[in-house]
Amino acid sequence: MLFNLAVTTLNFIFGLYFLELTGSAFVFGTLIIIGPVVSLMFTPIMTRIVDYYNHRKILVLSQLISCGSLLIYWAIGSWIDINKITVAYVLMIIIRISEELFIVTFKASVPQITDQEHFQQINAAMQSATSIANMAGPIVGGVAYGVFSLRLFILLISATIIISILFTISIQFKTEKNASNKKKGSFLSIVKYVKSHSIILSLVIIAMFVNFFASAITIGLPIVVLRQLGLPKLVYSLLDSLTSIAMVFGGVILTFRKNKSELKTVYRAIFSFTAIILLFGVPELIPNKFTTVILLGILIIGFGLVVVFANTAMTTYLQEKVPLGKQGGVYSIINAISQLFVPLGALGYGVLFDHFESYEVFITSGIFALIIIASLLLKERRLF
Repeated sequence: MLFNLAVTTLNFIFGLYFLELTGSAFVFGTLIIIGPVVSLMFTPIMTRIVDYYNHRKILVLSQLISCGSLLIYWAIGSWIDINKITVAYVLMIIIRISEELFIVTFKASVPQITDQEHFQQINAAMQSATSIANMAGPIVGGVAYGVFSLRLFILLISATIIISILFTISIQFKTEKNASNKKKGSFLSIVKYVKSHSIILSLVIIAMFVNFFASAITIGLPIVVLRQLGLPKLVYSLLDSLTSIAMVFGGVILTFRKNKSELKTVYRAIFSFTAIILLFGVPELIPNKFTTVILLGILIIGFGLVVVFANTAMTTYLQEKVPLGKQGGVYSIINAISQLFVPLGALGYGVLFDHFESYEVFITSGIFALIIIASLLLKERRLF
């Protein structure tokens, strides 16, 4: 969690810093899309690293690389122009690669940390921790941006990562030597493995479409609240924060409540997701603004819960079914494809909301999402 918090805060600070420095929305936007691009480009390499080498060492090294890069950036700021955009891009790419490597490796390490019966609890705790980091990062970053200089902030982030490294070292792994007992394969063999297992392939495709359609909510919510309904920005901020809050509580629920079937949980959550998108088209049609805000709040909470239930169940299923030596590759593929469709979805829905009424976009998206998901599950004969 500390490493996630550090990176989230850093991303927020650098976005604000260079937006203020350059006044360019394009620069700000390119910093945001670094993640998906890096994930896609380095997927084959990450697959080999995670599936071939000692997980404890990878987790520690990925954080050391981030910390070292920050300290180098801090050090060279005394004798070169630290404000150069190119240097910041290089730093953010390195940190993004390190973060992605850490996330994929940690997911693949769960079977080495605990027994299968506790996979869900670990994954749920990870979801809650990530949600807390996503909530706290912008808050901490906003406060730090107004109080500390960039150089001092970099030192504080570096110290946080060092503490995270110490926590990582203390984790007890059942198997220290990955290389001795796992059947490994190349990136192409991982792709063939996914294609040859229809359920896993369907989960990859579902993750892809869910991330795309989720942009209808992330892009559409401010449009509905601020532009269509004319509500204050404070109302939008409160509604937007409900997603992360719901995800935190959803993770807490799943640490105590065991799913009977991971697959059924995924499918039910995805169907609920399509219904939520469709129902987002209703609030704009309600004349009473108080009722509209309450309904939006309920839908956003439902969205957060559905996301954490689906992610936790999918991760747990893959940890149970995918061989240990292929988990890194499978997670890398899912992460890369999922993240790629986030900016694509944002771009697509940005255009749609500019040309159509928001309720039309939501309702149509919900229907299309339902058709796509249902067709995938009917093909696998796993609709019920």
